[in-house]
Amino acid sequence: MRYPKKLEQHADAILSSRRQEAIRGQEEVQNWLRTTHPAILDCQNKLARLLARLGIAKIRRSSCGKEIEAQIDATRRDLHDLMSGAQISEDDLLPKYTCPECQDRGYIDGRPCACRQMILNRLVYEQLCDVSPAQSCSFDNFDLHYYADHCQDMAKVLKSGERYARDFCKSSKNLLFYGGPGLGKTHLSLAIAGEVVHSGHLVMYASAPHLMAQLEDAKFRQSEDGLEYKAIIYGCDLLVIDDLGAELITRYTQSEVYDLINARLNIGIPTIINTNLTMDGIHKLYTNRVASRIAGSYTEVQFQGRDIRLQKRVEEMEAHEQKTQTSHIRRAATPYPCGKNPQDDGRAAV
Repeated sequence: MRYPKKLEQHADAILSSRRQEAIRGQEEVQNWLRTTHPAILDCQNKLARLLARLGIAKIRRSSCGKEIEAQIDATRRDLHDLMSGAQISEDDLLPKYTCPECQDRGYIDGRPCACRQMILNRLVYEQLCDVSPAQSCSFDNFDLHYYADHCQDMAKVLKSGERYARDFCKSSKNLLFYGGPGLGKTHLSLAIAGEVVHSGHLVMYASAPHLMAQLEDAKFRQSEDGLEYKAIIYGCDLLVIDDLGAELITRYTQSEVYDLINARLNIGIPTIINTNLTMDGIHKLYTNRVASRIAGSYTEVQFQGRDIRLQKRVEEMEAHEQKTQTSHIRRAATPYPCGKNPQDDGRAAV
């Protein structure tokens, strides 16, 4: 898949910075050795010269090759003894690359390294996705106490979401999260998306209104950003569409939703859809074509309970009221404005 040029450049800049940092670290070690253990550096330099001489001798087919090899073996033993005495290993003298496979170059024999693709996937998720609340949404803070009447059912939903993220692959199931507003559909889908991104996959998250606006830009304005966005939406490893049904419903959006869902089903890559709609509602808004594709190819996951946003609002109001009452009680129990009798320090009140 082609990534946006600006993200390619950003990824290359990150890799370059990593490589430079590793090389600077190695130089610092070399400077430290030069000051504290100069004999080790001298031995290293001697070994490098001997290896160069051996190479030349082999090219020239010189008879002194065996003598040089013996000197190399002796020098290596000396270097080992010096490093052991200084409690230094050979790894300590090498650059500490983030990716040892490509040494933070991003390529191996002209092919992109997996580390570069992971950086690109993370940049896509951070910069192209509509994920402002993503940082606060995790499996750990999916609070089951808000589902008092449906705790067991929602605990199963949470466990299935964790399992989905842990075992994710490009052939994972399509999911339809449905239920009333404020029941945690966005929270759980973002928790899944975050874990899947962390495992190195390309994930896109978008609210339905934002998604339709971007696809419209790609179709009618043919902007480079819009076309790049569409290519990623259609080809990413996991697509999360949030709040399906909240966009302005027109024949155009109905067609776009069908084309996107159908294309990803044909390719065989998974999608998670969050919606407040039931299947009947999807059928009414998007016609039978969309409803049929979702009903036949998506696993339905129902979210139950009372609106968590409203519950949290009530908790905040009760906490504020309790704080206010406590403040009133403290003031009522204090006979003087500053909580201190002015006569206590020997000064009479005037």
